[in-house]
Amino acid sequence: MGKERLTGLCLMSVHRDIDVNVSDIVKQFARQNPRKMKLPCILESDLSNEDNDLC
Repeated sequence: MGKERLTGLCLMSVHRDIDVNVSDIVKQFARQNPRKMKLPCILESDLSNEDNDLC
């Protein structure tokens, strides 16, 4: 593992009492990396909806 990844894991462990909104993180990543492939929102609870919005 790289040093940067280990640093991130360490910080996640130390600050585990901080609530993280996964949906916001995914949206922020998608905005910062627009060339990445757009995927349906797999974090939504209703996956049976055929009109899944893109994140």
